[in-house]
Amino acid sequence: MGRRRYRIVHESYLVEWLGLNFPPGSWRTNVRLGKVKVPPGAVLTPEEERYLRGAFAASADAIVFLENEVLIVEAMVRHEPGAVEDLLKYKRLFLSDPAFKEHWGKRIRLVLLTPLELGEYEKFAKEHGIEVVKYTPPWILEYLHSYPRSFWRARGYSTEMG
Repeated sequence: MGRRRYRIVHESYLVEWLGLNFPPGSWRTNVRLGKVKVPPGAVLTPEEERYLRGAFAASADAIVFLENEVLIVEAMVRHEPGAVEDLLKYKRLFLSDPAFKEHWGKRIRLVLLTPLELGEYEKFAKEHGIEVVKYTPPWILEYLHSYPRSFWRARGYSTEMG
């Protein structure tokens, strides 16, 4: 069997779902979260601070800013261990990042967006207050079914998709 060509579908999948479900301008993708820690007495220029945030800060797949709530979204097209943990970390960073202070008083929803049947992992997510949203446009199912069954079995997932 030849080498599998890697296709980038994560961003298209996420942006399609956001565009179908939320007003234009209410969401951002690849949002850097957290404060930049510098040694005491050090002063950074705005450019240096942006560089450090880009290089070292955590990055949520998307954040949706609504009137009364904020959604922090992690998209999981293929099995990626740690998505639940990432969402919990993003919430904590969001609530400590002064750039988002105006939104701290809003309800925060953590959303794991996926076309996969997650089984026990979905239960784990729900136990931690994370909403699992299944979005399965035909094109993503076609993409997922291009993987051999052994790929899914090795990760403990069914080959049946949403």
